[in-house]
Amino acid sequence: MTERDPLLRRVERNAVVACGVMAALAALMSSERGAAALGVMAGGVLAWISYRGIKGGIDALGGGEERTRLGVSLGLVKFFTRYGILAAVAYVIMARARLPPVAVVAGASSLVIAVMLEAGRSFRHNSPRHGD
Repeated sequence: MTERDPLLRRVERNAVVACGVMAALAALMSSERGAAALGVMAGGVLAWISYRGIKGGIDALGGGEERTRLGVSLGLVKFFTRYGILAAVAYVIMARARLPPVAVVAGASSLVIAVMLEAGRSFRHNSPRHGD
């Protein structure tokens, strides 16, 4: 599914790039190179699952003309199912795979970093110029 909103498309792309850059840095800087990079990527997957869940829930509630009681109900079931999947994936990452928690948190923050970059870009383009 392609994103129609260019702002969300940029945020999604920036989140992937931020996660990749942090994984590369973790591999270079950590004594547990592979585990650290994998932890960052696993955290990025957690952020992606969470993002998709929130986005799916919002899409289900704001369906416009197509919005029916059944459609909203199915959308909410999908929303909460994604959070169940998120909890299961987090359990596997932390308890079974024993990936470094700091690396997982760094990867999970990739979406936050992407939003901050987009906010900075927006402020830079919308700031008043001196002398205007």
